[in-house]
Amino acid sequence: MLKPFLYMEEHLLQSIKRLQQLIIHLLQILKPFLYMEEYLLQSIKRLQQLIICLLQMLKPFLYMEEH
Repeated sequence: MLKPFLYMEEHLLQSIKRLQQLIIHLLQILKPFLYMEEYLLQSIKRLQQLIICLLQMLKPFLYMEEH
């Protein structure tokens, strides 16, 4: 009488295991993009610093009178 339920439980456990494997695979696929995003953010930060430096260098010219 309980045999069908045991089979259902086994089937459910197998399905969960398969789902876990798929999720792990998906995470492995997405992992490089995580680092890419970090690299991109660092690059943007560096670019911002360079732009700020450039603006600081150009600031004196802003106040110069036209001749």
